[in-house]
Amino acid sequence: MRKMVCLIVMLSFAAIAAGQTKTPATPTPQVSAGAADSVSARKAVEEANARFLAAMKSGNAKAAASNYAEDAIVMMPGEPAWKGRAAIFNGLDGFLKAMKMKEGATHTEDVMVGGSMAVETGTFEWTLQPKSGPAVKDKGKYLTVWKRQPDGTWKIVRDINNTDIPQQ
Repeated sequence: MRKMVCLIVMLSFAAIAAGQTKTPATPTPQVSAGAADSVSARKAVEEANARFLAAMKSGNAKAAASNYAEDAIVMMPGEPAWKGRAAIFNGLDGFLKAMKMKEGATHTEDVMVGGSMAVETGTFEWTLQPKSGPAVKDKGKYLTVWKRQPDGTWKIVRDINNTDIPQQ
């Protein structure tokens, strides 16, 4: 049942992205409002990403975790899923205690908005400095699902990323 619901949600987002939803032949104010909503959602997502990177660079796991909803899930490579903001904080805190983010950048390639949800796809590139050993450069891609909160802000509810660097 859960897989069926996920499939329906994914197909709904795909239909929205492909423009396959039924719309009148002539534009209506709803279409314009939707476009404006996509622009404002993308701006909010990019601003939140900048705050996240600033928090990571400064070693502030609490500030980084504040981008996530209470029931968010983060799926990092090689780790069990971090479920809930407390687990996300613990994961980020452990990460930041093991290494420092020297440089970091994200690039939002796309934000698809449907109602109170937005799906962001993008790329990242960063340099991490472990407590001992040489710096590690990484680049990859991510998919992040955002949900508009009652106060109008956007919080991450699902987050997954992986590296483009071949694993040995």
